Amino acid sequence: MDDIAKEAEFTKKTIYSYFKSKDELYFEIMLLGYNILNELFDKVIKENSKKSEIEKIRKLGETFVKFSKDNHGYFKVISDYENKEFDFQVDDDNCLIKKSYIVGEHSLEILNDCIINGIKKGELIDHIDSYTISLMLWSSFTGYIGLINKKEKYIKAYYNKNIENLMEDGIEILLRSIKK
Repeated sequence: MDDIAKEAEFTKKTIYSYFKSKDELYFEIMLLGYNILNELFDKVIKENSKKSEIEKIRKLGETFVKFSKDNHGYFKVISDYENKEFDFQVDDDNCLIKKSYIVGEHSLEILNDCIINGIKKGELIDHIDSYTISLMLWSSFTGYIGLINKKEKYIKAYYNKNIENLMEDGIEILLRSIKK
């Protein structure tokens, strides 16, 4: 809360006058982040509609990396959130928690649609279900980005690696693992 208040140039008291709790504020921030990411993903799919599914997945990965750099705070909120048992006991679709999950699923569904289409077209492996592939890609992208964000200076100093090239290579490794 201190960081948010400082960044927004408000007191914590002012922030709490708009939000009932830290959780409410957190979900609002996560919702904003997912909306930005979803717009970016929708745009990528639209702009690359004629390309292969593997190329669309590559572009989604690159977009996710760019999103993490351009919107570091949103990326951190999305990637750091730990699910709670209560999150899945909410039935009201207008509840902030449920909205966050619904909006967050959109990004994964875009990726999963590419996987399904890639399997149908014979571009991608078909012995593992699409959601397993999607979840593993999503978690790998998130892990790569997290590592780079936290260890960029170390990787440059000790391994003399260009971060952009390292990310491109990471995406390529992932794509090769699902290509047929």
